[in-house]
Amino acid sequence: MSSAPFNFAALPATFAELPPVEGMPQGCAWGLFDKDGVKDELGTLNYLTADNCRRVVAAECQTGERTQLDWSLDNMNFPGFGRKGLEHKLVDLKPLGFVATDDEVSFNTQAGSQWDSFRHVAHQSTGHYYNGLKHDELHSGTLRNGIHKWVQAGGIAGRGVLVDWLSWWEANHDGAAPAPNASTDVPLAEIKATLEAQGTELQPGDLLLIRTGFVRWHEAADDEAKRAHQKSSEAIGLEQSQEVLDWLWVNKFSAVACDTVAFENWPPRKSVMLHEWLLSLWGTPIGELWNLEGLSELCKKHKRYSFFLTSAPLHVPGGVGSPPNAIAVF
Repeated sequence: MSSAPFNFAALPATFAELPPVEGMPQGCAWGLFDKDGVKDELGTLNYLTADNCRRVVAAECQTGERTQLDWSLDNMNFPGFGRKGLEHKLVDLKPLGFVATDDEVSFNTQAGSQWDSFRHVAHQSTGHYYNGLKHDELHSGTLRNGIHKWVQAGGIAGRGVLVDWLSWWEANHDGAAPAPNASTDVPLAEIKATLEAQGTELQPGDLLLIRTGFVRWHEAADDEAKRAHQKSSEAIGLEQSQEVLDWLWVNKFSAVACDTVAFENWPPRKSVMLHEWLLSLWGTPIGELWNLEGLSELCKKHKRYSFFLTSAPLHVPGGVGSPPNAIAVF
């Protein structure tokens, strides 16, 4: 991890200014972070230099109050897409002559609070992952683009910003908020309106978090509703549009995360699939199913929606996903 400030001025300022990459659509960011002929594997996490961390800690850590953003691993007891849920087994060591207990935990890293690494979703029409990694290469033993690279870089630490869209919506509309378990857009215009109402100013390198209400819905839902959601796999999320891509690139987020299934509206209904752009074309991590309920309350209490955010993904060489092990500190 570099100790110097990241030079944001050296990057293309807008989506339209990104240089062409042969065989890929306009807006691909491959090569921007390569150094000395070595292909980059950190993407926009390069923004999180030691200087950035030092400045964020000084500005944001004022009271020491904190909240962990990982949802309990057993909450998605009906995970979608045929994924394996949590299995937790106690191991009694007493038969070995020592009174003690181990445990064994097994789960699909996509079945609960998670980071998606750059090995998770490829650019669909070319089959390439971030910075040109081919699907067949990924499944032939290479560790390239593995989540362990984030760990080796020192983990994820920077300025987090919560867009509490759900609270904004409920304060400005009558009746229930849009159903989180349906394919519903969160419009970019409403994201901007939420930021304005909160008085939140974005900074380059921010980790963007969006609260939609999916976790709150899921914790109140009965098993019948959860099973229905498992079958449909529909969920609320950020709208898929060129305008969103323009906004995301201009703001230079180091990573994005949410409390819903796929960050974007799911299943994708438009030609702009944010998973393709963020993971495979830009190298921007996506966090999903984070529990932002306690964070929302702390933000309201302090009347500010920025904080120091730290995350320590699992150190799994070649890992595709990981619980975020994320903590917001005020």
